[in-house]
Amino acid sequence: MTLTHAPADAWDRIDRWLSDHAPGYRARLRPPAESELLRRVAERSAGAELPPALLSWWARTDGLDRAPAPESPPPAGHLIPDFYDPCGAAEADERRTIHLQVAQDILPPPLAAAWENHTRARSADPAGTLYPTEAVPVWLPEWLPVAVDGGGGGLFTDLRPGQLHGCVVPFTRTGHDRAPRWPGITEMLTDVADRLQSLDANEAVAMMVGRWTLPRD
Repeated sequence: MTLTHAPADAWDRIDRWLSDHAPGYRARLRPPAESELLRRVAERSAGAELPPALLSWWARTDGLDRAPAPESPPPAGHLIPDFYDPCGAAEADERRTIHLQVAQDILPPPLAAAWENHTRARSADPAGTLYPTEAVPVWLPEWLPVAVDGGGGGLFTDLRPGQLHGCVVPFTRTGHDRAPRWPGITEMLTDVADRLQSLDANEAVAMMVGRWTLPRD
């Protein structure tokens, strides 16, 4: 697997900041994802290609371990503004399955076939095409969570082909944003790295930037 350098460089900057300012949070980051796991996630993505930047990120760390541990408190703060923490490959696949099932569960059985056709048509739209006003929350097999907020929402990357392949979109329990937040994983990680490295003294002491609570011990 060939890794692109840009997300790795951004992650190096984030990792250095965490090492200096939030070593406890950094310690909860999982080791790199195994290649076999990444292959399985790709196979379950409706034939869509996983962005190289996402593979590069997961090759550095397989998300944040949020499970309580007897010897340490849960991680505090959030790595990605304003409320998000990275999820690994297996968690991403599991959460995608849950979101796909939710829509099926709330639809009356007579509408199931029509909904399947509806979502299949949406899967043919170009990446970055979003549906925030649908009566039933849309979730596509090509939408793969990459971060979570602890309340049922998070960020997904859009794996459909098109100019915005790999764009990153915020979502909640009941829908998603009208437009992507970042064009891709590289831009997201670069934005996080830039923000962390540009903190002024007051922000660094308060560990707050607007609504964003920074990672801390």
